[in-house]
Amino acid sequence: MSRPRQSRKTFKISDYLNRQLNTYAQVASAAGVSLLALAGASEATVVYTETNQATQAGVPLYIDLNHDGIKDFLLRTTFYIGTGGTDLGLSAAGYQNANNRVAGRRLRTSGGYFLSAASALRSGARIGPKRNFSATFPFMAEELFKRVGDQYSDLGAWDGKGKGVKDRYLGLKFVIGNEVHYGWARLTVTLGHQRQYDDVSGTLTGYAYETVPDKPIIAGQTTGQDVIKLQPGTLGGLALGGK
Repeated sequence: MSRPRQSRKTFKISDYLNRQLNTYAQVASAAGVSLLALAGASEATVVYTETNQATQAGVPLYIDLNHDGIKDFLLRTTFYIGTGGTDLGLSAAGYQNANNRVAGRRLRTSGGYFLSAASALRSGARIGPKRNFSATFPFMAEELFKRVGDQYSDLGAWDGKGKGVKDRYLGLKFVIGNEVHYGWARLTVTLGHQRQYDDVSGTLTGYAYETVPDKPIIAGQTTGQDVIKLQPGTLGGLALGGK
């Protein structure tokens, strides 16, 4: 007795991705790449970009999640000297569009101040509408040096008790057209404790976004039938607007 065929669940992907996938197929065909290699691409819902970029003092590191030529997020190091001491840090924030947000929360310091702190999510975390995106311009990690001597303290979810963290994830919420999408950025953060401009630095090793509006994404998902994997400068990156 034959088993009844199970219907396959389908998702509606954005018109933008449909157009980009068509471009991808045309470019691949012109380059002699078999269209069979693209089988299932139109059904993919996650676009993952592999990269390796380090933050630099005074130079923002931008993330264009969907390769449309519009910067969606930025990472930057900070350096501040005040009457109470020196503050060095690394922060992440949405760029250009006020609806682009980083997952995080408000953090109360020992001095009674409130700061916006970015969450350091682990692989497998679910990033979607139920995640907290209320924090504005959140910091990731900070070193706080007292005015005299080399005494310091560390602050933030990415500080790793002063040792930094490896392969943690920023939860990202951003807008394509008028539709909300979710994504993630994978980073390793280090702390130097040397009172230098690049004491707190990050290395961006990959990022991804969900092409279906309002659908959650899983932090660290880079493989599977629903994933398109790109590398900057490759044929796929060119087809999706990368350089």
